[in-house]
Amino acid sequence: MNKWWWIVPISLLVGMGIGFWVWKFLPINTKNEILSPLGIINKVPENKFEVVGFLPTWMIGKTKMYGSELTQLIFSGIEVKADGSLVWDIKSNKINNDSYIEIKNNVKKSGGKNLISIKLFTDKDLDILVASDEAKQKLYAEVRAIVTAGNFDGVNIDFEYMSDPIRILKSDIQAMFAEMKQAGWGEINVDVFANTIIKGDEERLKQLAETVDGIIVMAYDFHRPGSDFAGAVAPMVAGEGQRSITEIINRINIGNLNKEKFILAYPLYGYQWETMSGEINSATMANGYGVTILYKDGIGYTGGSFDEVAKSPWYTWTEKEQRSKVIYKKVGKVYKKTTQYYTVDQWHQAYLENEESLKIKINAVKQEKLGGTGFWALGYEGKSNLLEELINL
Repeated sequence: MNKWWWIVPISLLVGMGIGFWVWKFLPINTKNEILSPLGIINKVPENKFEVVGFLPTWMIGKTKMYGSELTQLIFSGIEVKADGSLVWDIKSNKINNDSYIEIKNNVKKSGGKNLISIKLFTDKDLDILVASDEAKQKLYAEVRAIVTAGNFDGVNIDFEYMSDPIRILKSDIQAMFAEMKQAGWGEINVDVFANTIIKGDEERLKQLAETVDGIIVMAYDFHRPGSDFAGAVAPMVAGEGQRSITEIINRINIGNLNKEKFILAYPLYGYQWETMSGEINSATMANGYGVTILYKDGIGYTGGSFDEVAKSPWYTWTEKEQRSKVIYKKVGKVYKKTTQYYTVDQWHQAYLENEESLKIKINAVKQEKLGGTGFWALGYEGKSNLLEELINL
């Protein structure tokens, strides 16, 4: 036997002793990472960039199977009545749809969160709800039951005062948000208009940011179907007196608000109008009536331009369209009413988003260190990998 045989077991004992004391005094998080190869993967970084996807009920079953692309999936489709009760109809009952449950579970497995969205868009009904303790308690209980039964992580509140974007910041509604936060709903975020941020009182905005977990700014519909002029749905910059994404960001910065609480949601759609001419931002016709264009469909035309101010693609073209007018034609001594048909070259304009424009707008959020970005709505982009490409900038 080798006379140095004792060196091996002694070395092993010394090594084990050193290893024990090193392990004992390591920080807890480090120990977990050593003990589990998944420790580093599952560790949530500070100041995580949120990527929120709104899934309206009419798009369930029409989207790709999302997972790691999203940090939050929001089921959008549960309406609230003035008395605080929830509306359970064909739309809201899709919360039990197999296709939705599959994508919900996939997001959860990927480390994301699942939220339900409750919505109320009627000013009068909102005022009734906010003023009634009984109605609010009913709402708190019914939503808590859904969150618990469906193992949801939180609630998105989409309460929109159509006549006054600042109303959502008033003290009675902020008090209601605080009660919701304590009602066992989990994480709470609130949807607001661009003008809520731009025109809102600084102190009330700070209070809202302190009360809720996230504020999702609807950074879209700056031009809409009823607009007098065609233009970008989500302009990065706009003319004097017009709202823009840059104005929202500047207001957040100037107001010394908690930037990590703010998420800018962008559109996966655009609009097409009949216009007076082919000039950019032309006046619209037919009382501003516009048609929605989904990202996945495009407009069927190529050779569009890029609005370098709004950072948005736009298209203009003419179409042969039939018109009619009533005329009175003299037949003998009598004038008879008749309809005359004729054809015109009608101008059209379309503004929408594409990969280039969305990257610019998402980069602006990242550069300003806001909380994240969101998309209205999942399914509008088709089953492409658009979101994955956009968030991995």
